[in-house]
Amino acid sequence: MFIINQVLKADKIPAGKGEELFKQHIAWFTKHFEQGDFLLVGPYTDKEMAGIMITGAETREAVEEILREDVYYAGGMADYEVRSFKAAMISSSLADYAGK
Repeated sequence: MFIINQVLKADKIPAGKGEELFKQHIAWFTKHFEQGDFLLVGPYTDKEMAGIMITGAETREAVEEILREDVYYAGGMADYEVRSFKAAMISSSLADYAGK
């Protein structure tokens, strides 16, 4: 499994393109969530223009392939920190936290 921290670079986002790019970004992570690539997706509440994704991908290469599809990736408009981890415990109540 991998956890992905994404931070947008506001200075790299072209003027007047922010909303359009964000819509494309939402479509990208929605697609990968619906396909089962992302298990959890959400913005940070204590940091603007940043968020987290958890994926069950088996390899870093698979994660990189997914990330390359993000509109912010190709334009160098975001930093991505990809960390591998082992889920030792998973609460059965995790779904109760959706939207909180």
